[in-house]
Amino acid sequence: MAVTEEPWRVRPKDYPQRGHAARWYRSLELHLAMGVAVAILTVLFAGARATAGARAALDARLVTAGAGANAALVGVESEQLSAVRAIAFTQGVAAALAAGDGPKLNTLVTPLQANSTVPMVDVVEPDGSVLLAVRSKGAPPPVSSRKGLRALEQALAGAKGARGGRLSEIVIYRSGPTLLTISPIVLDRKPVGAVLAMTPLADVLGRLSEEVGAQLTAYDSAGDPIATTTSFDPKALDSATAQTLIGGGAIVTRVVHSGQREKLGRLIVGHEPDAVLGVSLADSSADTGRMVSIYVALGFLGVAAVLGTFWTRTATARSRDR
Repeated sequence: MAVTEEPWRVRPKDYPQRGHAARWYRSLELHLAMGVAVAILTVLFAGARATAGARAALDARLVTAGAGANAALVGVESEQLSAVRAIAFTQGVAAALAAGDGPKLNTLVTPLQANSTVPMVDVVEPDGSVLLAVRSKGAPPPVSSRKGLRALEQALAGAKGARGGRLSEIVIYRSGPTLLTISPIVLDRKPVGAVLAMTPLADVLGRLSEEVGAQLTAYDSAGDPIATTTSFDPKALDSATAQTLIGGGAIVTRVVHSGQREKLGRLIVGHEPDAVLGVSLADSSADTGRMVSIYVALGFLGVAAVLGTFWTRTATARSRDR
């Protein structure tokens, strides 16, 4: 008898059918759609996490830069304080000021200013008249009077106080905002005038910006920018936010020109909040997220290509065996 078919080999068409649900579950299209959906979600999640991580690192850098700028400002104040102390305690300065002897003051004060890092020094009488003004090259020109300067009144009134009337603050002159350190000059326990050491605030911010590696902007209590190192015009704050920050409010984050991310906090001068400090850097966190998404997508495509090639070779080998 001829054997036409091996009884133990069952052809695929002879398997019992298990219903439509079983065929749907085994659908290649379903598995492919699920794989694509998982891949897309993974790519989006990886991009979002990378963006959030890069932005958190940027925020931490901005906060650190702000703290560093305030710490570095203390160094600038210290340099100005050393200059005014040296001038105020130099023998003959007080007597020359009391006598209105400008040439004698010039002889005594100019070498001290030249040996310091302070670009502007004024020696003034109690009524604010400037008896001597010494300037470094490129500094704003001198003026004839500092009458009405609140810091001068405070220095003279506090000459016998714990700090000897010495203080630092930001003042707004016609030449621009300036970091001022002032000390009274005393003769026979009586203030006969004061010495002012000054640096344009823009120069101070430029120096601090180099030290902390970020762009800096100072805002006054009304929220208006008064000095900056940015290449764009800073956007003003509303006065309520500025006053809240100066009063000790929490750091504020905002996005300014061309995606620049800015942190806003207090600018401390003379151990007191004197203005708002803005610290900004370019925010490239979105670009980082997009690059990570692209890398992950390329990784999935590579894995899909390898698995697809392996599946094709296996399917071809099985068809040949049949």
